[in-house]
Amino acid sequence: MTMKTKILGLCMAFSLVGLTSCEDYLSEVNKSGLNDTFYDTEAGLTAIVNASYSGTRLWYGKEFPSAFAETGTDLFVRGGDNKANQISDYTVDLNGAQTNLKDYWAHLYKALNTCNTALQKLPSPILSESLNKSYEGEVRFLRAHYLWLITETWGDVVLLTEPTADVVTTAKRSSVEEFYKVIFDDLNIAISNLAPAKSSNGRITQDVAKAFKARMCLTRASATNNAALYAEAATLAKEVIASGRYTLFSDFKSLWDMKNSEGGSNSEVVYYVNYTNDDTMNGDYDPAAGKGNNSHLHYIMVYDKQPGMERSVAYGRPYQRYVPTLRLLDLFDEKIDQRYHGTFQTVWKANMANLKPGTVNGYAKMAFGDTSMVFLKSVATPGQIANAADRYKLYDRNIMYKADGTLQTRSQFIQMSKFMDPTRLTANQEWSSRDGFVIRIAEMYLIAAEALMSTSPAEAVTYMNDLRKKRAIPGKEAEMEIAVKDLNIDFILEERGRELAGELFRWYDLKRTNKLVSYVQKYNADAKANIKETHMLRPIPQVQLDAITNKDEFKQNPGYN
Repeated sequence: MTMKTKILGLCMAFSLVGLTSCEDYLSEVNKSGLNDTFYDTEAGLTAIVNASYSGTRLWYGKEFPSAFAETGTDLFVRGGDNKANQISDYTVDLNGAQTNLKDYWAHLYKALNTCNTALQKLPSPILSESLNKSYEGEVRFLRAHYLWLITETWGDVVLLTEPTADVVTTAKRSSVEEFYKVIFDDLNIAISNLAPAKSSNGRITQDVAKAFKARMCLTRASATNNAALYAEAATLAKEVIASGRYTLFSDFKSLWDMKNSEGGSNSEVVYYVNYTNDDTMNGDYDPAAGKGNNSHLHYIMVYDKQPGMERSVAYGRPYQRYVPTLRLLDLFDEKIDQRYHGTFQTVWKANMANLKPGTVNGYAKMAFGDTSMVFLKSVATPGQIANAADRYKLYDRNIMYKADGTLQTRSQFIQMSKFMDPTRLTANQEWSSRDGFVIRIAEMYLIAAEALMSTSPAEAVTYMNDLRKKRAIPGKEAEMEIAVKDLNIDFILEERGRELAGELFRWYDLKRTNKLVSYVQKYNADAKANIKETHMLRPIPQVQLDAITNKDEFKQNPGYN
């Protein structure tokens, strides 16, 4: 059994230790059948440390975190079979009863409680000094990660740093600043305890902790305009870049190829969440979240009802949950930037078995292996329309979108292809072995550029151009370079959109830069009439509010019923 399989297996086996059911957050019980003496053994301590990773496998590679982090922004809107329209459109029924937010409140607090349980036992006299340091460093990082998601999603809610096992009937709010004090303290210990190295088998290293702290420093600097935090973000990002352990791919599309989907061997990946080809190891403690990494499902359009097409392993299972906005498509200059075709699929080949010319209505010349569909983000020219006649179906800008960006169709669109997996065993297999990439070295270039923008603009532009030249179509590097005058927060957000689309950043990026409301109003036709300042936080689950006795003190977030 490989170490990757071991950590996955132990995450599954012990992920319920000291956790709650989805409906009873305040009544903490041990549902694993394990007792506290088990944690006084080396095997038990190893198990609880590995279990602390389990919550990451419910965030990275799953459906609804994409809804929280990508839709309801300027980059993605809901598709034809979206399951969370309240989140994507900020409708009036976005409230404490929203199922997915309720579930993830439970998931994140469960994961937090596992970390707190582990940290109560660490350091332990039965472990070596080196193992104590590495275990504590890993868990400190993971706790910081869960606390970040909790406070950035819900604000000044409940900050727990000790494990809970008995019934708790009251809730106390802690400020976002108090959350970040724990986050930074935990990350400082993680950096001190862990060795500098590239992550292997999905485990936390000092590199990972530094990179994540750079992200956290930038997040708080954005909210507080704290010059020292900007400076620390830049320093940490530059240290990770300068380590020499990471290199940018020359070919952006190959970054996402399944042969490079193992995070430990991908040169751009600083931290990742393990998934595996062994389906028995791909379960999680919430079956509703789906097995393994299922992100490949959610951005695929309904292609299998189109001319000459049938469902296939290569083209995937079309869940049609999330659709790119015109804003996202228009961010790319595909003549110089390889990320457009490295991010989206625009051409489809007829794959219906034994397809012969003259057998597809309206497309008399279409045969097996020929072009079936072409998608253009521009308006088709007369020449392009004539070229498609009788041969393939053409979707252009006007067929897919209205002038204001409203979708004409929610089932056929230019789909994001980053997470597709043509190595699955069957066309309907929902899980993928693709690792969930959490931190890539490209993010460090973006952090350095943003953090240095005000104090050292020439240096900031250097980091931005280093990234952009790597993403240029060969021979177009000079055209991808920018000047100091071009660099501002809007350009930074454009570049982050081009580089990180779909990677669970956007809602949090727009929130930290105070651009969420204005960008949605300008670029999101579905949500522009509904978005308001209230939506800078998510509603607290009603079951949490119903369970506590101090309801007058701990209330719903402002603006929600």
